[in-house]
Amino acid sequence: MAKYGQGLNIEFVKAVKNGEVSEPFKTEDIRRFAKSRGWNPSENYIVVLLPNGSSETHSNTYKKLFTAIGGGEYILSDKAKLGTI
Repeated sequence: MAKYGQGLNIEFVKAVKNGEVSEPFKTEDIRRFAKSRGWNPSENYIVVLLPNGSSETHSNTYKKLFTAIGGGEYILSDKAKLGTI
């Protein structure tokens, strides 16, 4: 089992989909979300979650759940919107 529910990125996607977090979102929204759950992920993990989750070149096994729209802002990727996460 993941350290943060089903994994911080998946839990964050679920929060966006259920309206708890609105789009577009930034790294600060990840911090707030984790804190609201009583989780304390490292700052290094928080600052790479969105960029890594939107990069097509980061890792073949890392799910691409976010799309960068500029200015440090992100939205859910089509994969995240349509998937059963």
